[in-house]
Amino acid sequence: MRTTSTGGGQEALPTPPRGAVAAFSGMMVVVFLAGIDSTVVATVLPSILADLGGASLLTWVVTSYLLTTAVSVPLWGKAADLTGKRRLYVLATTVFLIGSVAVAVAPNMPIMLTARALQGIGTGGLMALTPTIVGELFPVEIRGRFHGRQGAILAGANIVGPLVGGVFTATLGWRAAFWINLPLALPALVLVMRHLSSVAPVQRSRRLDLVGATLLAAASAALLLALSQDSALASGSSRLVLLIIAGAAVMAYLPWQNRHSDPILPLRVLRSPIIAGAITLSFLAGATMLTVVTYAPMYAQTVQNQSAAMSGAQLLPLTAAVLVSNLLGGSLITWFGRYRPFILLGTLATTAGSVLLATLDINTPAALFTVALILMGVGLGLTMQPAVLVLQNAVGKSDLGSATAASTFFRQIGSTLAIGILGGLLTARTGPQLSELAHGMESGAAATAARTEIASAFGDIFLMLTPVMAIGVIVALILPEKPLASSAPAEQAPKAELEGKTTPSS
Repeated sequence: MRTTSTGGGQEALPTPPRGAVAAFSGMMVVVFLAGIDSTVVATVLPSILADLGGASLLTWVVTSYLLTTAVSVPLWGKAADLTGKRRLYVLATTVFLIGSVAVAVAPNMPIMLTARALQGIGTGGLMALTPTIVGELFPVEIRGRFHGRQGAILAGANIVGPLVGGVFTATLGWRAAFWINLPLALPALVLVMRHLSSVAPVQRSRRLDLVGATLLAAASAALLLALSQDSALASGSSRLVLLIIAGAAVMAYLPWQNRHSDPILPLRVLRSPIIAGAITLSFLAGATMLTVVTYAPMYAQTVQNQSAAMSGAQLLPLTAAVLVSNLLGGSLITWFGRYRPFILLGTLATTAGSVLLATLDINTPAALFTVALILMGVGLGLTMQPAVLVLQNAVGKSDLGSATAASTFFRQIGSTLAIGILGGLLTARTGPQLSELAHGMESGAAATAARTEIASAFGDIFLMLTPVMAIGVIVALILPEKPLASSAPAEQAPKAELEGKTTPSS
């Protein structure tokens, strides 16, 4: 076991405070619910369409949630550096719950999309604040195990979301999948409020960068809309206009963040190769995670002709692999005080899984499909949350919220871009076949031909994903190894890794 030196003796790793563990437990309940709501619609979309209509807006049930989550994360992260995290966490949870209720009672598609966007704003706060609070509740030498648990819970929630949606659709109806957030989240919020009072802001004199937040949100939204293949605004000249808006917003943000004393997303943190590498890994893992969670159940429903509940159950091997690798990886990183070997193993496993998924066709054996999902789960579990730990170990406390939010922001951007681009390509290629199967064509030569074409399209989607994770392998190979804070010499531990100074890896 890794220990810290104190004079002539050895001191074991510290025991986490009981109150901190209680607050962490409450936060994990809320994170679990928010994670489920990002993917629960994968199996309830047909029921939403039958109930509310608006087929042309259907993909926005997913995209509106992801988009507002992504663009709100940096603002929540910077606010966490400026004001009390307890009140911000309460606010984010409240917004999420109001959005959940609005989704559950939505009478038509426009109100549904507005409610999902509101839900996404609350989720953005939860995704930015939770890892930041964890970074202050627990010492860095034991933080890895809690980041591992958080990652396992969030990844598990994303994966079981389609299964939960399928079960509710078959029993209580799709609206119950959103009503359930209220009775589960409120007691958890009370627990968090009781034990989170000690987490205070770093500086109260700093100002919130509203101009920077607006520019960043405009750039993100315009880029995501332009690259989304299903966006009505992203066709022809509209796509070019959106890209110009995104570019102009970025060009305006760059000089602005240099002039502002405390920018919403301080680009100085990216000067560290460790932080830049960790954020890149978050982006790649986000794109991979949501692609697999969204399209694996769809493959099971359309190609293997399974029910909504059974298609969600196909993700159970992925869920188990993510949970085990997240928990085990976090503990091993804490034990050995090193992270690069585990992240490298994770990116290799994910790449191998995407290669197997790229071979999907109508005759793919169930065993091969399961092995591919297990490999993806192991890889994602060893990549997503360890990347957050790497980043927090390299950044100063005054930038902890902003840097953690940057990681979450780019992970959400990766997820949204992947779903927007790959989902649009899938619809463009197999739209008629998907429509035929949705209208009851279950057997015969035409159905077989439709399923064959859809299976081939899914294989091509995962083939496109393979080089994305191959880039992750390269990033993991060149990622500098910086000892966790407590294993560094005492005079080095307090220094922020903003100047690119690292300890040579072995």
